[in-house]
Amino acid sequence: MIWRHAQLPQEVSPSNDPNFNLILTVEYEEKDSWNPMNGTTDKRNYKSKIELVKNTPTGGKSVKEWTLPSWSLGDGIFYHTNSSTLFVLYGKNDEYGTLNQTLSLYPESGGAFSYPATPENRIIFQMAPSPNGNLVALVTANPKNEGEFSEFELNIIQLSDRKIQSYPINFWTALPLYGIRWAEDGKKLFLRTPDRILLWTGSEIQETKSFPDCFTVSTNFGKWAYESASLGEGGNVVLGKKLQAPRQISNIDQIKLCR
Repeated sequence: MIWRHAQLPQEVSPSNDPNFNLILTVEYEEKDSWNPMNGTTDKRNYKSKIELVKNTPTGGKSVKEWTLPSWSLGDGIFYHTNSSTLFVLYGKNDEYGTLNQTLSLYPESGGAFSYPATPENRIIFQMAPSPNGNLVALVTANPKNEGEFSEFELNIIQLSDRKIQSYPINFWTALPLYGIRWAEDGKKLFLRTPDRILLWTGSEIQETKSFPDCFTVSTNFGKWAYESASLGEGGNVVLGKKLQAPRQISNIDQIKLCR
Protein backbone atom coordinates (compact mmCIF):
# COMPACT_ATOMS: atom_id res chain seq x y z
CA MET A 1 0.00 0.00 0.00
CA ILE A 2 1.61 3.21 -1.21
CA TRP A 3 1.06 6.69 0.14
CA ARG A 4 -0.18 9.08 -2.56
CA HIS A 5 -0.83 12.81 -2.75
CA ALA A 6 -4.42 14.05 -2.38
CA GLN A 7 -6.24 17.34 -1.99
CA LEU A 8 -9.59 18.46 -0.60
CA PRO A 9 -11.89 20.74 -2.62
CA GLN A 10 -10.88 24.38 -2.23
CA GLU A 11 -12.94 26.55 0.11
CA VAL A 12 -13.57 30.31 0.07
CA SER A 13 -13.77 32.62 3.08
CA PRO A 14 -14.79 36.21 2.23
CA SER A 15 -13.09 39.05 4.11
CA ASN A 16 -14.84 42.20 5.30
CA ASP A 17 -14.16 43.63 1.81
CA PRO A 18 -15.92 41.62 -0.94
CA ASN A 19 -13.00 42.28 -3.30
CA PHE A 20 -10.58 40.39 -1.03
CA ASN A 21 -11.14 36.73 -0.22
CA LEU A 22 -9.27 33.78 1.24
CA ILE A 23 -8.82 30.56 -0.72
CA LEU A 24 -8.05 27.47 1.38
CA THR A 25 -6.30 24.45 -0.13
CA VAL A 26 -5.72 21.41 2.10
CA GLU A 27 -3.32 18.71 0.88
CA TYR A 28 -2.39 15.40 2.48
CA GLU A 29 -1.10 11.90 1.83
CA GLU A 30 -3.40 8.90 1.77
CA LYS A 31 -3.35 5.17 1.19
CA ASP A 32 -5.90 2.39 1.19
CA SER A 33 -6.56 1.04 4.66
CA TRP A 34 -5.51 -2.51 5.51
CA ASN A 35 -9.04 -2.94 6.85
CA PRO A 36 -11.67 -2.52 4.09
CA MET A 37 -14.35 -2.12 6.78
CA ASN A 38 -12.93 1.32 7.64
CA GLY A 39 -14.81 2.78 4.69
CA THR A 40 -12.14 5.41 4.05
CA THR A 41 -8.43 5.79 3.41
CA ASP A 42 -5.68 6.36 5.94
CA LYS A 43 -4.47 9.96 5.88
CA ARG A 44 -1.41 11.79 7.18
CA ASN A 45 0.83 14.85 6.74
CA TYR A 46 -1.88 17.46 6.25
CA LYS A 47 -0.76 20.86 5.00
CA SER A 48 -2.85 23.97 4.36
CA LYS A 49 -2.23 26.82 1.96
CA ILE A 50 -4.24 29.99 2.52
CA GLU A 51 -4.14 32.55 -0.26
CA LEU A 52 -5.50 36.10 -0.10
CA VAL A 53 -6.93 36.88 -3.53
CA LYS A 54 -8.08 40.25 -4.86
CA ASN A 55 -10.80 40.43 -7.50
CA THR A 56 -9.71 42.49 -10.52
CA PRO A 57 -11.17 43.13 -14.00
CA THR A 58 -8.61 40.71 -15.45
CA GLY A 59 -9.09 37.97 -12.86
CA GLY A 60 -8.07 37.01 -9.35
CA LYS A 61 -4.71 38.36 -8.20
CA SER A 62 -2.79 36.67 -5.37
CA VAL A 63 -1.88 39.26 -2.72
CA LYS A 64 -0.45 37.12 0.08
CA GLU A 65 -0.02 33.48 1.01
CA TRP A 66 0.39 31.50 4.23
CA THR A 67 1.39 27.84 4.64
CA LEU A 68 0.37 25.87 7.74
CA PRO A 69 1.77 22.49 8.86
CA SER A 70 -1.64 20.89 9.37
CA TRP A 71 -5.28 20.93 8.27
CA SER A 72 -7.70 23.82 8.52
CA LEU A 73 -11.40 24.31 7.78
CA GLY A 74 -13.07 26.94 5.61
CA ASP A 75 -15.14 28.25 8.51
CA GLY A 76 -12.02 28.56 10.68
CA ILE A 77 -10.17 31.15 8.57
CA PHE A 78 -10.85 34.90 8.46
CA TYR A 79 -9.08 37.95 7.05
CA HIS A 80 -9.77 41.60 7.86
CA THR A 81 -8.40 44.33 5.61
CA ASN A 82 -8.49 47.10 8.25
CA SER A 83 -6.17 45.24 10.62
CA SER A 84 -4.47 43.31 7.77
CA THR A 85 -4.72 40.20 9.91
CA LEU A 86 -5.31 36.52 9.18
CA PHE A 87 -7.21 34.65 11.91
CA VAL A 88 -6.90 30.89 11.54
CA LEU A 89 -7.70 27.72 13.46
CA TYR A 90 -5.59 24.75 12.38
CA GLY A 91 -5.15 21.20 13.59
CA LYS A 92 -2.58 20.00 16.08
CA ASN A 93 -2.33 16.55 14.47
CA ASP A 94 -3.71 14.40 11.64
CA GLU A 95 -7.15 14.03 13.25
CA TYR A 96 -8.94 16.09 10.60
CA GLY A 97 -11.96 18.12 11.70
CA THR A 98 -11.61 17.49 15.44
CA LEU A 99 -11.46 20.02 18.28
CA ASN A 100 -7.68 19.61 18.57
CA GLN A 101 -6.89 23.01 17.08
CA THR A 102 -4.67 26.01 17.69
CA LEU A 103 -5.55 29.64 16.95
CA SER A 104 -2.88 31.70 15.22
CA LEU A 105 -3.09 35.37 14.31
CA TYR A 106 -0.95 36.73 11.48
CA PRO A 107 -0.91 40.54 11.55
CA GLU A 108 0.88 42.52 8.87
CA SER A 109 3.62 43.43 11.35
CA GLY A 110 4.72 42.32 14.80
CA GLY A 111 4.93 38.59 14.20
CA ALA A 112 2.42 35.77 14.57
CA PHE A 113 0.65 35.05 17.85
CA SER A 114 -0.80 31.69 18.89
CA TYR A 115 -3.38 30.66 21.49
CA PRO A 116 -3.46 28.69 23.66
CA ALA A 117 0.18 28.69 24.70
CA THR A 118 -0.72 26.87 27.94
CA PRO A 119 -2.22 24.51 28.76
CA GLU A 120 -1.46 22.73 25.52
CA ASN A 121 -4.57 20.54 25.64
CA ARG A 122 -7.12 23.35 26.05
CA ILE A 123 -9.97 23.01 23.55
CA ILE A 124 -11.26 25.85 21.36
CA PHE A 125 -14.97 25.32 20.74
CA GLN A 126 -15.58 28.50 18.76
CA MET A 127 -13.58 31.41 17.35
CA ALA A 128 -14.90 34.66 15.88
CA PRO A 129 -13.08 37.88 14.96
CA SER A 130 -14.93 41.13 15.59
CA PRO A 131 -16.46 42.96 12.60
CA ASN A 132 -13.92 45.78 13.01
CA GLY A 133 -11.01 43.32 13.01
CA ASN A 134 -9.57 44.53 16.33
CA LEU A 135 -10.59 41.63 18.57
CA VAL A 136 -11.12 37.89 18.45
CA ALA A 137 -13.44 35.95 20.76
CA LEU A 138 -12.96 32.33 21.82
CA VAL A 139 -15.04 29.84 23.77
CA THR A 140 -12.62 27.38 25.38
CA ALA A 141 -12.61 24.50 27.87
CA ASN A 142 -10.37 21.87 29.41
CA PRO A 143 -11.02 18.27 28.30
CA LYS A 144 -11.74 15.71 31.03
CA ASN A 145 -12.96 12.24 30.12
CA GLU A 146 -13.98 11.27 26.59
CA GLY A 147 -16.53 13.84 25.43
CA GLU A 148 -16.52 15.69 28.76
CA PHE A 149 -15.19 19.20 29.41
CA SER A 150 -14.76 21.60 32.32
CA GLU A 151 -13.62 25.16 33.06
CA PHE A 152 -15.49 26.81 30.20
CA GLU A 153 -14.29 30.33 29.42
CA LEU A 154 -15.01 33.24 27.14
CA ASN A 155 -11.71 34.77 26.03
CA ILE A 156 -11.37 38.12 24.26
CA ILE A 157 -8.01 38.83 22.61
CA GLN A 158 -7.02 42.40 21.73
CA LEU A 159 -4.85 42.43 18.61
CA SER A 160 -3.05 45.69 19.34
CA ASP A 161 -1.39 44.56 22.58
CA ARG A 162 -2.26 40.82 22.60
CA LYS A 163 -3.90 41.13 26.00
CA ILE A 164 -6.50 38.50 26.87
CA GLN A 165 -9.63 39.02 28.94
CA SER A 166 -11.00 35.75 30.36
CA TYR A 167 -14.45 35.19 31.86
CA PRO A 168 -15.64 31.87 33.36
CA ILE A 169 -18.83 30.37 31.94
CA ASN A 170 -20.90 27.99 34.05
CA PHE A 171 -21.74 25.78 31.09
CA TRP A 172 -21.74 25.90 27.31
CA THR A 173 -22.81 23.49 24.59
CA ALA A 174 -21.79 23.29 20.94
CA LEU A 175 -25.24 23.25 19.35
CA PRO A 176 -26.34 25.35 16.34
CA LEU A 177 -28.67 27.61 18.35
CA TYR A 178 -25.93 28.36 20.87
CA GLY A 179 -22.67 30.22 20.47
CA ILE A 180 -21.28 33.72 20.21
CA ARG A 181 -22.39 36.64 18.07
CA TRP A 182 -20.66 39.98 17.58
CA ALA A 183 -22.67 43.18 17.33
CA GLU A 184 -22.25 44.83 13.94
CA ASP A 185 -19.97 47.57 15.33
CA GLY A 186 -17.66 45.04 17.00
CA LYS A 187 -17.98 46.70 20.41
CA LYS A 188 -20.29 44.13 22.02
CA LEU A 189 -20.38 40.35 22.05
CA PHE A 190 -23.37 38.15 22.87
CA LEU A 191 -23.00 34.59 24.18
CA ARG A 192 -25.87 32.16 24.47
CA THR A 193 -25.75 29.59 27.26
CA PRO A 194 -28.51 27.01 27.86
CA ASP A 195 -30.53 29.25 30.15
CA ARG A 196 -29.56 32.88 29.44
CA ILE A 197 -27.78 35.33 27.15
CA LEU A 198 -24.58 37.00 28.34
CA LEU A 199 -23.25 40.30 27.01
CA TRP A 200 -19.63 41.50 26.91
CA THR A 201 -19.31 45.27 26.59
CA GLY A 202 -15.56 45.81 26.78
CA SER A 203 -14.63 45.18 30.38
CA GLU A 204 -17.30 42.95 31.92
CA ILE A 205 -19.79 40.22 31.12
CA GLN A 206 -23.35 40.20 32.41
CA GLU A 207 -26.81 38.89 31.58
CA THR A 208 -28.81 40.82 29.00
CA LYS A 209 -32.50 40.87 28.08
CA SER A 210 -31.94 42.15 24.52
CA PHE A 211 -30.01 39.97 22.08
CA PRO A 212 -29.78 38.83 18.42
CA ASP A 213 -32.31 36.39 17.02
CA CYS A 214 -29.54 34.24 15.51
CA PHE A 215 -26.22 32.85 16.75
CA THR A 216 -25.52 30.51 13.82
CA VAL A 217 -23.26 33.12 12.20
CA SER A 218 -20.83 34.61 14.71
CA THR A 219 -19.55 37.65 12.79
CA ASN A 220 -20.31 39.57 9.60
CA PHE A 221 -17.53 38.19 7.40
CA GLY A 222 -16.06 34.78 6.68
CA LYS A 223 -17.47 31.64 5.07
CA TRP A 224 -20.94 31.75 6.64
CA ALA A 225 -21.55 35.49 6.13
CA TYR A 226 -22.74 34.90 2.55
CA GLU A 227 -25.27 32.51 1.06
CA SER A 228 -22.52 31.25 -1.25
CA ALA A 229 -18.90 31.90 -2.19
CA SER A 230 -17.05 30.19 -5.02
CA LEU A 231 -14.17 30.57 -7.45
CA GLY A 232 -15.34 31.93 -10.78
CA GLU A 233 -13.83 32.32 -14.22
CA GLY A 234 -10.36 33.85 -14.19
CA GLY A 235 -9.86 33.19 -10.49
CA ASN A 236 -12.17 35.93 -9.21
CA VAL A 237 -14.38 35.01 -6.26
CA VAL A 238 -18.13 35.12 -6.85
CA LEU A 239 -20.17 35.91 -3.75
CA GLY A 240 -23.85 35.26 -3.24
CA LYS A 241 -26.16 37.43 -1.19
CA LYS A 242 -24.77 38.59 2.14
CA LEU A 243 -26.83 37.53 5.14
CA GLN A 244 -28.74 40.30 6.85
CA ALA A 245 -27.78 41.54 10.30
CA PRO A 246 -29.87 39.82 13.00
CA ARG A 247 -32.86 41.45 14.69
CA GLN A 248 -32.72 42.26 18.39
CA ILE A 249 -35.26 40.30 20.42
CA SER A 250 -36.04 39.69 24.10
CA ASN A 251 -37.53 36.17 24.02
CA ILE A 252 -34.91 33.41 24.09
CA ASP A 253 -37.38 30.97 22.51
CA GLN A 254 -37.43 33.10 19.33
CA ILE A 255 -33.75 32.49 18.56
CA LYS A 256 -33.52 30.73 15.19
CA LEU A 257 -31.09 29.26 12.68
CA CYS A 258 -30.12 31.89 10.12
CA ARG A 259 -28.62 29.58 7.50
